[in-house]
Amino acid sequence: MRTHRFSIIPLCLLALAAAGCASGGKSVGKLTCPTAFIAPHLDRYVVLRQGAASAANPNDIAFGVKLADVRSNCRHEPSGVRVTTLLTFVVARNDPSLQHGDFTYFVAVADGQENVLAKQNFALRVNFAARQKEVRVSEEITEHLPVKDVSVVGTYGVVVGLQISQEQLDLNRKRS
Repeated sequence: MRTHRFSIIPLCLLALAAAGCASGGKSVGKLTCPTAFIAPHLDRYVVLRQGAASAANPNDIAFGVKLADVRSNCRHEPSGVRVTTLLTFVVARNDPSLQHGDFTYFVAVADGQENVLAKQNFALRVNFAARQKEVRVSEEITEHLPVKDVSVVGTYGVVVGLQISQEQLDLNRKRS
């Protein structure tokens, strides 16, 4: 499992009044953690075999990723709240000659009005052992929310998903 950190401080400073952010001071209110969820239709990604025509035929898929689970928890810190999000991916290959698969996912923090305060992309490479067809991979992302009133953190959301093309998004929508 890899651990990543990013901070929403630069964007939070812009939204200081509206989002209740602060650069320090004593926190007020009761801490409620933000909800973490997978963005609709951004939970799957497939790579077709060389020369394959369509993902409709499972045999045409060389490699696939499913964002299987996302969970978060948070804790109070002197300068705000630290949110830790655990993502679980299931990565599978259909092509035994494929040694590794690469994909990109994102983690974003949005406020109660669905404004994205921060978003960061993360690249991941999964290596397959000789006869291994499937791998479960976990990633831990830590975000720091510099809020003065910790009770507003519960109005935020942690949105995660695979960073995919419009073509892949259309395919995922058809499959739903």
